[in-house]
Amino acid sequence: MHTGDHRAIIILVEEEQDQRRVIAGLLDAAGFAVRATETTDEALRLLEATPDAAGLVTDAHVPGGIDGWELAQRARARRPGLAVILISGHSDPSSGPLPEGAAFVLKPNVPASLGATLREMIGET
Repeated sequence: MHTGDHRAIIILVEEEQDQRRVIAGLLDAAGFAVRATETTDEALRLLEATPDAAGLVTDAHVPGGIDGWELAQRARARRPGLAVILISGHSDPSSGPLPEGAAFVLKPNVPASLGATLREMIGET
């Protein structure tokens, strides 16, 4: 679940370019290798192409054939050990089907908690 430089790979899905850049930077600074995209369709392709990905961080509301909630469900169904975090500034955890063991983070709290939450979920404490 790590790249050649031993950093866990995280797939990030966020439609807003500025938000995507900020969150990717936070994940990189926390020691993760980030593969970022803006659509759920591309995220599904990245998940297939990156079998060693340790986690998925997706906004709940992103463009594509499915939304972030469904992406999280499909990702966890295909890869039960994948760390999954949904982020949103417009929803709460009861707004959609959060996969068992997945986490929900409100965007204002992303900088404070995202890296630590991922580390705990993938067993890197």
